[in-house]
Amino acid sequence: MSTIEQTRWAKLKHPRHMKWGIMLSSLLLVASVAFSPRAVAMDMGGSSSGSATGEAGEGPGIQVTVDGRMLPNPAMESSDLSEIRVQVRDVAEALNLPVKWDPIHHAVIVGNGMYPAMDHTMHGSGMHDHMGGSVVWNGQLLPAETEPMMMNRTVSVIASALADAIHVDYKFDTGLHRVMFTTPEAVEQFKTGIAKVTDVLNGKGMTPVIAPDGTKEFTLTAQLHDWSPVQGVVTTAWTYNGQVAGPTFRVTEGDRVRIHFVNNLPEPSTVHWHGILLPNAMDGVPGLTQQEVQPGKTFDYEFTASHAGTFMYHSHYDDMKQIGGGMYGAFIIDPKAPLVPASGSGDLTAQTKYDHDYTMLLAGLHVNTTMEEEQDYFTINGVSYPDTPPLNVKKGETVRIRLINIDTMEVHTMHLHGMDFQLIARNGSPVKTVETMNTVLIGPGETADIALRASSLGKWMFHCHILDHTMNGGEMNTGMGEMGGLITVMNVTE
Repeated sequence: MSTIEQTRWAKLKHPRHMKWGIMLSSLLLVASVAFSPRAVAMDMGGSSSGSATGEAGEGPGIQVTVDGRMLPNPAMESSDLSEIRVQVRDVAEALNLPVKWDPIHHAVIVGNGMYPAMDHTMHGSGMHDHMGGSVVWNGQLLPAETEPMMMNRTVSVIASALADAIHVDYKFDTGLHRVMFTTPEAVEQFKTGIAKVTDVLNGKGMTPVIAPDGTKEFTLTAQLHDWSPVQGVVTTAWTYNGQVAGPTFRVTEGDRVRIHFVNNLPEPSTVHWHGILLPNAMDGVPGLTQQEVQPGKTFDYEFTASHAGTFMYHSHYDDMKQIGGGMYGAFIIDPKAPLVPASGSGDLTAQTKYDHDYTMLLAGLHVNTTMEEEQDYFTINGVSYPDTPPLNVKKGETVRIRLINIDTMEVHTMHLHGMDFQLIARNGSPVKTVETMNTVLIGPGETADIALRASSLGKWMFHCHILDHTMNGGEMNTGMGEMGGLITVMNVTE
């Protein structure tokens, strides 16, 4: 037996590694083949084998996510349940880092660095050739605590130690049986995005440039951009101006509007101004009213804000991907005539001046599902509960909520606990007869404006009553702390 083989066997016999002995003993013969540099190089240059499962190779294993994105291979748990190991390649590729095999140093090289120069005395320290290999992450050798181990031509490390070494947050959710890594970039992305979400909720419109002729000019840029439906989860969204939902257009009835559309997507696109009455050439239907706007090209939409109401805008090219990926937003046209203050009692109407005017775009995002599948995160203005901003109102105040269903396939039934509301407008026009209700049904492409007086103190749920729309990550759970999706809270205080 060579010196290296003796060292490996000694490590396997060490008490710290005995818990892995049962798992490894049946695989030593297979693993001995994997130790050849040629076999390892072939595997490290291709995709993960996907053969790793749970404890002792049995069961479905433990799911692993990086910023909410599910990795292809499960984690492994030691026989005494004290350690969880993850595959190095999976984590690295989820972080968009290249992976290669260094046969000279018997090491996995992650990132653009190389094996660091070091004193040969470190060879026996456990940092190099640890249980059959070592890992260099962005030029730094992972510490001994990560315990790199090669098995079935894959290299795994202890999950919690890896998180410490590469400076990401680590959590093992025993309920979901899931290891979760969260990067600082994911945390920052959510903080940046939630301010834009709050602007959409409060109906805050983009600030226009006023042309000499009085036209209100805006710029709308289509681009791929990271987006967080909840804290710690990031997906690549199809966005307008880098946000989901896109920024709100808010103008007054009769305003002349010019929107400079810039396409920075990898494919063509157009914009449709849903429900607004405008010239045919401005309707945004490719092949019918205009040619597709190619990547890197621009198009100017120009029209007059036709009539007061709640409308939307969205892509009209590759709709399932672009709308389903986040390319939509609210377009609110305020009436030219002054609004009327609410009376102490009686019906609320579309012409009432409200204490609060909220906007909610109901949709969803794909994080671990394809565009052909149901969204795994249903969203209000691009975020899911518990991270949807609450509606904070005082008792006795009046509230208008503009509901926009821009979902590509799903109907939604929005239900408010504790209070009734009145339906005051549908699809951009006031209703002839105000209707009192507590649940309103909205189909794809529809809008519904509801209004209420905040009469009951407390935190009241406002949510879709199609219950698989109240989930995150496709997980149907029970208990308030585990709900997600299309839920927010109306917080009524004195």
